[in-house]
Amino acid sequence: MPIHKVDDTIPSNTLHSISVNLPTWQSAVDYVHDMNALSKEDTSNTKFKHGYPRVKLHPLVSKLCNVIREKYAKENESCLCFPSYNVAKRCREYIRFKSQTNVKVRILQLATSKPITSEEKKWKRECKIAVVFVKSEYYPILKEYWQLSGEIISSRAAEYVLHELFVLSSSMGRTTTSSTDSIKNNNSNNDDSSFIDKNLNVEFTDRAKKLIKKRITNNFVDMNEENDDSNYHFHENNSNSNLNATFLDSETSANFSNNNGSNNNNNNNNTLRDWDLNFEDGEEFQEIDETVTTTVTTGLNSMIPPEPIFADATEELNPGNDDRGVITRGNLHVRTESMSLIQEDDTRESLVDPEKDVFLFPSGMASLFTTLRLLLQFDLRRVNRTRSNASSNTSLNESIPTTNGNNTGTPLDLTNSNNSPISGLNNRTNNNDNSSNNEPMEKQGANLYKKTVMFGLPYSDTLKMLRTFNNTYFLPGGENESMAQLKKILHSGEQILAVFIEAPSNPLLKMGNLIELKELSDMFGFYIILDESIGSFVNIDGLQHTDIVCSSLTKIFSGETGTMAGTLILNPQSKIYSFAHEFLSELGEYEDNLWCKDLLVLERDSRDYVARTMKTNLTCEYILDNVIVKHEGGLFKKVYYPRFTSSVTKSNYEMIKCNEDSGYGNIFSITFHNMAKARQFYDSLEIYKGPSLGSTLTTASPYTILQYGSSKSELEDANRFGLDETLIRISIGCESRKTLCTMFQNAIDSAIK
Repeated sequence: MPIHKVDDTIPSNTLHSISVNLPTWQSAVDYVHDMNALSKEDTSNTKFKHGYPRVKLHPLVSKLCNVIREKYAKENESCLCFPSYNVAKRCREYIRFKSQTNVKVRILQLATSKPITSEEKKWKRECKIAVVFVKSEYYPILKEYWQLSGEIISSRAAEYVLHELFVLSSSMGRTTTSSTDSIKNNNSNNDDSSFIDKNLNVEFTDRAKKLIKKRITNNFVDMNEENDDSNYHFHENNSNSNLNATFLDSETSANFSNNNGSNNNNNNNNTLRDWDLNFEDGEEFQEIDETVTTTVTTGLNSMIPPEPIFADATEELNPGNDDRGVITRGNLHVRTESMSLIQEDDTRESLVDPEKDVFLFPSGMASLFTTLRLLLQFDLRRVNRTRSNASSNTSLNESIPTTNGNNTGTPLDLTNSNNSPISGLNNRTNNNDNSSNNEPMEKQGANLYKKTVMFGLPYSDTLKMLRTFNNTYFLPGGENESMAQLKKILHSGEQILAVFIEAPSNPLLKMGNLIELKELSDMFGFYIILDESIGSFVNIDGLQHTDIVCSSLTKIFSGETGTMAGTLILNPQSKIYSFAHEFLSELGEYEDNLWCKDLLVLERDSRDYVARTMKTNLTCEYILDNVIVKHEGGLFKKVYYPRFTSSVTKSNYEMIKCNEDSGYGNIFSITFHNMAKARQFYDSLEIYKGPSLGSTLTTASPYTILQYGSSKSELEDANRFGLDETLIRISIGCESRKTLCTMFQNAIDSAIK
């Protein structure tokens, strides 16, 4: 596998890529410096064109913003597009709060036309966006909201709006010449087909959504459940042209990839990706191989029973007609023919309804942000009740602040309701992290808002988001040390709102004790929010021990095509369940902002999610056992993986594994004794390298440099948290494990020389 060029997409030449290739350590350093240079605008005038879309605008999103700014902005104004008016309003409040001024923020709502004919309904759908305009000096705050909230528009949505509002309008003479030229200059091969894909039938969007939700909550996948003969739409001889828009047969898959995923114009090439889900090199996969057709020449072979997207959804998804309509997330197991369907001695009752309890978002961060908004609104109601009860108590009433202390004199409203704002952000965030105050509450200004807790060192933006919107205790240890710190806080008499925890943590792959955490939750009345992005639904089941599970679907769930998405799953047994449904559904705080084309692609690419996860689990362990771990203490200072991080992490992880056949994931991290060795190993490793993880393509990331390399002080902070500057995070994909072992061994040999 060649080392791809700097700033290439991952995979190469992919239009809707969500990552950027950084083949050398120096290119990663340059990427961080380039991101820091974006002090005013996220435009095309930077060294790097690509990146992770929530952090660096996708070129199509950037193009849309530039065209809109040129057409609608006033002098010295910048803009950013959001998926709804409500999101834009939250952004406006955030800008005013962060700037501590009543800065003028304009919101422009745009919408594409609705389909008219039956033919148009197959590819056309009304798309509404809200554009936030603000003085250019406030652009960094505008962009910060985009990044921390995750409430973004996708590249496919931006592509569609560009086509519908500007390309078509241009053909009818309704846009300015400069706007049209701007689009053409950014796309030298500009034509109708380059902007809009008519091969995805959006009439099946609702069906795709149901399938995705069911796939997330499915409590088992029986590889032999369906007769192979019924799997007609995956057969190479299937010639039904009506299926081309919706089915992942071999020919359609190859053409879809060429037409929509890259700039390759060779539409007759049916060659698929390197791995083809072909379990060709390991006895561990033998049992599954017997149930799956793996003919390389025919292309992609689904590991999941067929789900015709045009089929009637009522029978399959209606709980009244199917015992599996209401599914137990607490029993999420990957089952083969030899496994029993349901364990009779399982008494867990955490029944999850895919339609009612699963919510989809445009990113994993958006699901976490929405969860935090839900919690803060819940806490606000408690504070309001306390204030109401204390209204007759003069001494207490005098000590309760009536505003959040900012210059506007109004609270930061991050809800859609005008009469239920999330109040008092200054009060929430003026005593951040692990500072303590032994004075009684009355002496502390009656700060009645509860703090949140970040248990363990998480992905950097998760911590930034929590710190930005609420007082947060940060307990970076992630194991017994953090548990002891949490108990100390609780036994001091302080009440906390919620504990956020990753399973396992990114990138140190540590795991806290969810069982003990649940016991503390029941005892002290806080809520547990679990991020399962790294562990994945196939490997671990944490829902029964938590209140809400969030996960990024951008990772192994979606594969490599490039789809940003996230999910939030409610535990029906949680004490916050009723309020969560009230907040999300009745109050309208949840909006379905995942664009229809992204839903269709996500459904298609997640059909083989279980098989991919199982393969990458085993491949990752094989590489670790046969190549990496042998050099721990030599070239490598430390290997981080749930099996190896520590005995505590291994034990805690195994407590929540779905079953004995579940794996430890496809992510591991390594550190080095010195920077020179780290750089040499990284530069010599002939795989993709970039900021993302979880793809079907093996990817390396110099994590600490990318996340904390902006300044020396940030690197020092990272070191205090336990993050070594030399840390490299590896995400194993679906390539041949023998090939991968050779690549890693070659990089090790190069670094040792």
